[in-house]
Amino acid sequence: MKGETVEQGFRSFVTGLYGDEGRAWIAGLPAVLDELATRWRLELGPELPGGLLACVLAARRADGTDAVLKVSAWHRTGHEIAALRAWAGRGAPALFEADVELKALLLERIEPGRHPSRADAPQVATVLSTLHVQPSFDLPTLTETVRNRIDTAVRDGRASQQKASWAHAKAVELERDASPSVLLHGDFDERNLLVCDRRGLCAIDPLPCAGDAAYDAAYWVHGNRAPGRRARLDAIVAATGLERARVRDWAAIVGVHG
Repeated sequence: MKGETVEQGFRSFVTGLYGDEGRAWIAGLPAVLDELATRWRLELGPELPGGLLACVLAARRADGTDAVLKVSAWHRTGHEIAALRAWAGRGAPALFEADVELKALLLERIEPGRHPSRADAPQVATVLSTLHVQPSFDLPTLTETVRNRIDTAVRDGRASQQKASWAHAKAVELERDASPSVLLHGDFDERNLLVCDRRGLCAIDPLPCAGDAAYDAAYWVHGNRAPGRRARLDAIVAATGLERARVRDWAAIVGVHG
């Protein structure tokens, strides 16, 4: 492998989640990185922190362009590739290269690439309006995605069955009344927002699905239980024009599945 290995977090997570299959993927990773570096003419740099389901490395293309190489351990990389192509560098990193079989993406390097100390609602609303296009390809539905997340939270002991039952029913109700269905980022909190010289704010690491635009806004409102949720709710509703009750209810569902 041409890159320098410095991050161990994703290895532990992948092994814990996938067991022997995860260990086999990690063992084969150096050969995959070498193949991609040769094919895409990359100089690989150190691994970058933060990912749990992917190996992420700094890279430089043959023309001198800085990039990020991301090789994922999970099966939904194809949805991420399709979403990035649909966004075409608007509100999200540009996609330079992709290999669905190897679950690999070569992405634009966002500069300066730091997390915002606290993104304000108008900035967030601008990103959401850019990302929420009409999907032109098959995606998991938001109802399906939320159901899987809630079930996982119950299995992990992070949610009670009573809360899960409420969240399941409320998600179905909200999706039944939602119109239109849009392409969602699906994991839209400030861990996945970066400051970008060109865009101001940029969303990374999507878990794309199709559904109610209020869900992404609600994910940001929930903010991993950070203080100030009511103020964020009021601000994002004012900035987007979304229905307050819908954003509030989706944020409560996010609070169940985490």
